[in-house]
Amino acid sequence: MEKKLQSLIAVILFAVTLTNVSVAGDRNILLERFTSSTCGPCAIANPSLDAFLTASDPNKLSSISYHMNWPAPGDDPMYLANPVDNTTRRTQYGVNSIPYWFMDGTYINGTSQSVLQSAYNSRTDVLSPITIVVTETVNGNNITVKADIYCEFGIPNPSAVVHFSVGEKLITYASPPGTNQERIFKNVFRKLFPSTGTPVTLLPGKKISIEYNYTLDPSWQPDQIENIVFVQGFANEIYNTGKKTLDFNLTSAPAYKVVNQGQSQSADYKVRIPVIASGFNSAVTFTAALETPVAGITTEFPNGNVLSSFPDSLNFRVNSASSVPAGIYKVIITGTSAGGKVHKTIVNYLVGKNYALFGMNRTQPTYKVDNVSYNTSKLFTWDIGSTHSVEAVTPVTIGNTRYEFVNWSNGGPASQSIVVGTQDINMFATYKIQYKLLGLVSPAEIPATVNGGNVFYDSAGIASISPNPLQLLYNGKIYYFQRWEGSGTGSYTGSNPNPSIAINNILVEKAIYDTLDVGISNYNSSIPSKFELYQNYPNPFNPQTNIRFDIAKSSFTTLKVYNALGSEVALLVNENLSPGSYQYFFNAGNFPSGIYYYKISTDSYNQIKKMILLK
Repeated sequence: MEKKLQSLIAVILFAVTLTNVSVAGDRNILLERFTSSTCGPCAIANPSLDAFLTASDPNKLSSISYHMNWPAPGDDPMYLANPVDNTTRRTQYGVNSIPYWFMDGTYINGTSQSVLQSAYNSRTDVLSPITIVVTETVNGNNITVKADIYCEFGIPNPSAVVHFSVGEKLITYASPPGTNQERIFKNVFRKLFPSTGTPVTLLPGKKISIEYNYTLDPSWQPDQIENIVFVQGFANEIYNTGKKTLDFNLTSAPAYKVVNQGQSQSADYKVRIPVIASGFNSAVTFTAALETPVAGITTEFPNGNVLSSFPDSLNFRVNSASSVPAGIYKVIITGTSAGGKVHKTIVNYLVGKNYALFGMNRTQPTYKVDNVSYNTSKLFTWDIGSTHSVEAVTPVTIGNTRYEFVNWSNGGPASQSIVVGTQDINMFATYKIQYKLLGLVSPAEIPATVNGGNVFYDSAGIASISPNPLQLLYNGKIYYFQRWEGSGTGSYTGSNPNPSIAINNILVEKAIYDTLDVGISNYNSSIPSKFELYQNYPNPFNPQTNIRFDIAKSSFTTLKVYNALGSEVALLVNENLSPGSYQYFFNAGNFPSGIYYYKISTDSYNQIKKMILLK
């Protein structure tokens, strides 16, 4: 690949700040191409697209070419340089064959000049709902790209994604890098920041500012680098594209105003040229017209309609008579430079109408507007004076995760009525996330449970769990709690029967029980020569210990446990025993730590020993 090293050295030696702006109000169309250096049909189709791009106004049309790893042998070097991001865009559209082209997110069915022109014509006069102002700061090989996104009118589905794309306008190889004999590649995609884009909600009259920094890859040609910012929304439509221009940019503020219907009204706006390209010094003359003319609505520039110094703004006014019907009226403001460069911006004049935006901080729950459910942000246009209902549905359980309503941004209850006036209606529901701690028991058939288990906890909350009971009799065996076996990040595994656990995801805590035979066991067939009570082992213990004793002749025998105050807390043996050596496995899982005493009593023998329970 031919590299221009002198340009790279120049970029590294000098720190330069450049201002790059997109067209405003009117649309900068994005043409996305999926291709490969191993694709024969691509080599046939690409010249048609390249010729179309060359003949087009760069302020009206931008292009990005994504390279794929098929057909075989799949070794396209421009794909291999960034497989993840190239595949991300392919997945966005479900592309499974090439060549494949999209105009503002819509598939172009064909590759001829006439097909391209028809697709272009279908978009070029569609006013964009947003303006994108892009600025770049270059400091050696470090690039900072900032996008200011102005939403100029309401979008029914306002959820969108902002993509920062870096590409090379031209890459030339000395010899074909693939099997289709192409050497020259245009608008080659290099990187997305981030790979899947940045989610945003486009609200009329609101500005969104996003900034990304990156370092030039040594393999990129600095003088061919092009930064493109595009916003993609509902049904993959690309609302607008931002990149540097050679002239000026327009924005308006506020984007809309609301007035009552049935009386003479007016609203004042500002039209701004916030940024110009280097070297631009032409005066800009403004005109205004309704998208669809309506009797009774007039426009004016009270203080003149020419700007000749920048950045600057001028006043703009919309007037309406009492006879104007309720509606949303788009006013297109056109700025024309002395050199014939034309850009547009939009203001909205709402007569007897108002926007109402609803949304949530999460996508999993739902909310209802007029009894219709939604799980994404939604913009409505309502009549002033009308009444509507809104309800946050709560709780919402999805598997082992639950979403609990916290509040609406207006401070009202989960369900409320709204009377539309001229004030802003912008309501978002906040939900908190909760995770279930699953409490299990092993073996599963025993009648035990986990206190604090199978309960939803707030994210970052603390759960206290315990086995219930610590010891139980079931099918002729004594089961006693032995340990916890946890799974999931942050879970607890150990012998503490009452742990406290921080909840940051779904956890499973399994109470593991062990068993003891009921009663006592005779572990030696020989007959002892005397009565004897042995020291328990282990000692100290937690929670189980072994108590051994010898019975020299048949006797009614009791084995009892006392606490430090002398109160009996357990009767272990209470029966006639034949001569022999015995052991009793004592489980103190349901006793607190402390000093205990165990005592054996027969007709002719009594003995007491001390043991210590440490938990």
